[in-house]
Amino acid sequence: MLLFIGVAASTGLCLAPAHSQNTLLPPHKLQFEVASIRESRLGGKANSSFPLDRSETYSPTGGSFVATNQSVVTLLIFAYKIKVSEFSSGLMGHLPKWATSERFDINARAGSESPTKDDMRSMVQSLLEDRFKLKAHREMQMKPVLGMHLTKSGMTGPQLRSHIPNSACLTLPFLATETLVPSLVGRWPATCGDGTELRISRYRLREGGRDMKMSAIADWLSGAGDTERPIVDKTGLQGTLDFVLEFDPESLDREGLSSTPRDDSGPNFIDAIKEQLGVQLKKEEDSITLFTIDGIEYPTAN
Repeated sequence: MLLFIGVAASTGLCLAPAHSQNTLLPPHKLQFEVASIRESRLGGKANSSFPLDRSETYSPTGGSFVATNQSVVTLLIFAYKIKVSEFSSGLMGHLPKWATSERFDINARAGSESPTKDDMRSMVQSLLEDRFKLKAHREMQMKPVLGMHLTKSGMTGPQLRSHIPNSACLTLPFLATETLVPSLVGRWPATCGDGTELRISRYRLREGGRDMKMSAIADWLSGAGDTERPIVDKTGLQGTLDFVLEFDPESLDREGLSSTPRDDSGPNFIDAIKEQLGVQLKKEEDSITLFTIDGIEYPTAN
């Protein structure tokens, strides 16, 4: 899944293009009582004391925030709940090299023993603004998009269903390699509120989510499908939904692929969302929010 961040050339205030609405991020009051930031020297898998994602999944830690081998991009997405469509396409290269290559270990503690996940987000925002000298804003712009519409009015596909209230969201009911994919809907992934990706094989990618608004599913699929235009929900579906989508990632934005059948291949992305989710994409223009970084510096010493 590809994500992009727009960064201004200077560290001063970013002037939004014409016909956009520039909104500075609000000031944040919450701060960690103590916080240590160090370069991650050991490498290995990224870990954290709770999921650093956009979901509300959170097991209280007594006020402790521990994150190891994490990138700045991960911290930004967590702290500001940045959607895929909020990233300016094609501007990743404008970030300082260290912001995409370096990993950091953070050990911090809140003044309270019972902060919420959003409290933790606010404290990480303060940490980024204080120690990384982050300056950023959100702005509205008219952009080319892919409008997501129901293929048949009032009907969804077999792998897009309304979420059942109070269904368990923190247990693993079975192996995620279940072969009958429609049976996974509403049961995989284990957590709720954000999407999850699983590589089945070179030619098969599985995307899924539970208890998500359709706008969030559309946004997740913008990254899953690596689409040049962000996907915007136009289905009119209300409430929260569960979905599972499988497709061949090798077919994305490519022409002339070999038509030789593969035992482990899936359909291409466009066909998959039509057949499995019951939606289609149309080229349109719409007003979307962009998250823009105006300045960021290497973190100061502890």
